[in-house]
Amino acid sequence: MFLMLWGLVLVSCQSAHRDTNKCGPCPLIAEVAPYLEVRIVDKTSGADLFLSPGSPYQFSDLVVSSPLSGTSLAIGVDSTQKDNRFVRVICTESQTFTFKLAALAPDSVNVVIARDSPVCCPRTRVKRITLDNTLVCSPCSLAQLITIRK
Repeated sequence: MFLMLWGLVLVSCQSAHRDTNKCGPCPLIAEVAPYLEVRIVDKTSGADLFLSPGSPYQFSDLVVSSPLSGTSLAIGVDSTQKDNRFVRVICTESQTFTFKLAALAPDSVNVVIARDSPVCCPRTRVKRITLDNTLVCSPCSLAQLITIRK
């Protein structure tokens, strides 16, 4: 009886050891699409140029485009905080966005998206963001704030 029990323990330990090298199913967790939070402010005063009351520009003065999506991008305004308003742009793949506010010079934001490569369950990550060829972050958060100064 003792040998039978010892054999069962030995087999279950070997089986458990073999299973640690295999991936089981990935958890069913909703993955959040990466997005940019973009503020456009005055370079001297830091005042918001188009989302605050009394700003010299309006939301309709902003054109956001990319070679992949043209101007039909999913953008929205987050105005929940009085002093921290921004435009939210969803970016599910690597691309360069152009932000043009009225007659001001356009700015380009390049976003590099990658799937990380763990042994199991890869996830979308923002690898790098540059603003007008200047590195903003690497790696970046899934909701990265970028401030454009004009």
